[in-house]
Amino acid sequence: MTYVFMSFGSAHTRRNLGCCIVRVQHVEDANEECKRLGLMPQECNQARGYPLSDEDFPNQGMELNKFYTADEMRAMGFEKA
Repeated sequence: MTYVFMSFGSAHTRRNLGCCIVRVQHVEDANEECKRLGLMPQECNQARGYPLSDEDFPNQGMELNKFYTADEMRAMGFEKA
């Protein structure tokens, strides 16, 4: 299983809509897992996934399968939120 940091955006508004971390068998499955769990924002038309190692996951300071808004990400110290 692989942890994947997912970032969601809108090409129309050029806004970061938020992010989450999911755990999937294959990195390519992360988009569908986000949809299945209801973690993908409605207006999302851009999603990017970044694999995380087992060691990197805890360093993110995020819960698994939880959506974080751009404001929450900024409050946690993520620069490009």
